[in-house]
Amino acid sequence: MELARQIQKRCVKVTGPVCGHLKAFLRKLHTRWMRMNPRLQKGIGISVLGLILFELAVFLVPLPWAALQPPTSTLVFDREGRVLRAFTSADGRWRIRTDLDQVSPLLQKYLIFYEDRWFYYHPGVNPVALIRAFGQNLRSGRIISGGSTLTMQIARMMEPKARTWRNKLIELFRALQLEHRFSKEELLTIYFNIAPYGGNIEGVAAAAWLYFGKEPAHLSPGEAALLTVLPNSPTQLRPDLAPDRARQARDKVLKRLYDHGMIAEAEYREALVEEIPTARREWPFRAPHFSQEMVTRYPGEARIYTTIDRDLQVFLEELLALEVAKLKAEGITNAAAVVIDNRTHQLVAAVGSGEFFNEQDQGQVNGYLAPRSPGSTLKPFVYALAFEKGLLTPAHYVEDVPVIYSGYSPENYDSTYSGLVSAQEALQRSLNVPAVNLLAALGGESLYELLKKAGFTTLTPVNHYGLPMVLGGCEVNLLELANLYAALANGGKIYPVQTRLDQRTSPPLPLFSPGVAYIITEILTEVHRPDLPTCWEFTTLPKVAWKTGTSYGHKDAWSIGYNPRYTVGVWVGNFSGVGRAGLNGAEKAAPLLFTIFTHLNSNTTVSWFTPPATVKKRAVCAVSGQTPGPFCSPLRTDYYLTDCSPDVECTIHQTYLLDTATGYRLPPHYYSAARETEERVYLQYPPRVAAWLESNGQPVEKLPPLLPEWQKILPGGAPVVRSPSPDYVYHIRRGIPLEFQKICFEAAAGNDVQRLYWFVDGKFYGHTKPGERLFYVPKPGRFRVICQDDRGRSTEVFLEISN
Repeated sequence: MELARQIQKRCVKVTGPVCGHLKAFLRKLHTRWMRMNPRLQKGIGISVLGLILFELAVFLVPLPWAALQPPTSTLVFDREGRVLRAFTSADGRWRIRTDLDQVSPLLQKYLIFYEDRWFYYHPGVNPVALIRAFGQNLRSGRIISGGSTLTMQIARMMEPKARTWRNKLIELFRALQLEHRFSKEELLTIYFNIAPYGGNIEGVAAAAWLYFGKEPAHLSPGEAALLTVLPNSPTQLRPDLAPDRARQARDKVLKRLYDHGMIAEAEYREALVEEIPTARREWPFRAPHFSQEMVTRYPGEARIYTTIDRDLQVFLEELLALEVAKLKAEGITNAAAVVIDNRTHQLVAAVGSGEFFNEQDQGQVNGYLAPRSPGSTLKPFVYALAFEKGLLTPAHYVEDVPVIYSGYSPENYDSTYSGLVSAQEALQRSLNVPAVNLLAALGGESLYELLKKAGFTTLTPVNHYGLPMVLGGCEVNLLELANLYAALANGGKIYPVQTRLDQRTSPPLPLFSPGVAYIITEILTEVHRPDLPTCWEFTTLPKVAWKTGTSYGHKDAWSIGYNPRYTVGVWVGNFSGVGRAGLNGAEKAAPLLFTIFTHLNSNTTVSWFTPPATVKKRAVCAVSGQTPGPFCSPLRTDYYLTDCSPDVECTIHQTYLLDTATGYRLPPHYYSAARETEERVYLQYPPRVAAWLESNGQPVEKLPPLLPEWQKILPGGAPVVRSPSPDYVYHIRRGIPLEFQKICFEAAAGNDVQRLYWFVDGKFYGHTKPGERLFYVPKPGRFRVICQDDRGRSTEVFLEISN
């Protein structure tokens, strides 16, 4: 088509004298044709018609494209070009698609010389060779020589047929057809991809790998000679079945090459003593889950060069296999692990299970991509969001007391509470209640939105989760979770995980500021962690920022850690989802994490993170973690962010003016020359914390009563109603006596409150102390509940009860 366009373009330019000469030539040609012998005219016409019909047949008769482009096998390589795993083609063959520039020049030269030295000059058929073969076949009475060119051999490979005269003519036609359709280089490429080399081996690349363990670009003279002759009789000359015949055939090729000066004598002698492979090589079988994922993600590719480090991969596979073998005595049958290089954002190791071929324990499940409950591993990111929004700093207090959110009451892992703790301690101890409180303060959807922004693929619509999400009430996979932690190592920016060396690097997505990432890292780097088993030798652990997690029912154990160079994620559990007592992140996953980091650190020196310019230290109240007031003692040092951290003076250490004679508390800024006064410091705990401390036998120092004439004048904080919940509809269950379905009335108040009074629809119902409980017998309807303290301050909620 291109040639026709060029001719047309040139003809358009023919004008003037040139056009006149052309017309004269055509008139002369017509005159000679008319004077020609009719028989000769007829012969030429038939010949021309035959040529036209042949050309039409060449272009109109379809080629068997499927035979010329058969499905390829796939080799998955590590970052150094070492094979991890090989996959047969869809039709069960070892056939690795290869370009001509990937084939050794020696093999190309040997093949053309030995099989078809006129390859670059004939049109697909060599008449001299055909005549010679015809004479040999005529004398023998059967076909013993085909006189085949390489193009004719391709025709025979793409349409295998019995060796008959009729099929030989078809082969000739196909060869001419192939020459019309393809260049010589393209024909060589086809040959090297479909030639048979014994058994289910097709194509030179598969032969080179299975016989010599190398790419066809790196063949020695002896290897190239063997692969030159092997397609002539792939069954009879198979080196793994008939090594002697294979050697003789190879040496025959080498002798002819030597006799014609194609190789030097020294090279010839060396090639003759090269060993003939007596068995196929076994393909490596490393990173089986990862390799399968790559083949699924990139179908039809012959070679996939990945980011995996095979040496590290082998270490992880052997480590997890050994650990799983030990854990089976406890009913724990599997584990998975990933390692991400934080500098390149590449996945350098990925183990999906302890034993890939263990069908009983579902070893072929890819554990690092399987959706599982993350337990407490999402908590650091709720604290990161809170730091980012300026809600608190590491030393700032958080409440760890019982709480109810619309009927949902989170509990800590050990079912105990601490009252008031710092945010840093709450995260290091992995306390549940403070994490839920923080998520509620941030907005219940904030964590979900963060995970979606980070690219988590396992989440369903937002209304499915709510506050329990921070405690593992969702599903994540190990690789995406590890990459979220890698964002902390990368200054708060998350990068897509790279799995191929030729993969284009995508720009990062900022999740947190560098300052927030650094502070979270420092919190997670604490060595003396209370969730570590007491038998650990802390001084030998590599410096790592890390977090553990255990899902509800002890079904999943997690440990994720990172340093500036690597992020490591470990999961331990059962793919069946069966929980086991003792299956927790600190005892089952963390030891693996630190073993991996010890191995990684043995080959490299890692300097720790440098604090960003926005991270500073300051003195804060040791109790509240807030900016110290004049009466705060002792103090402690705390990190803060210059651009967003809160700067509020301590709200817990409060001073009050007392009447020395009566002990009454005086209002702020009170002055009277007639009264003798003194100033005292009280710990003014948040109402819920104060109520919990008292109910658990930890007396809170009460404020003296306010001077009587001021009690109705001075405003203050109203009680905090903990139950009933205004956002929850209570249901009366049929068949159960109402006395067993009573609804709890409970409220917290400041330490200046002695008594609380409860009213239902304007009628007095009862009184309690702060933190005490009063029970209400339910009946259907919507009721207005008021809790009023002894200073006249009140809080109103609505109680809704249905049948």
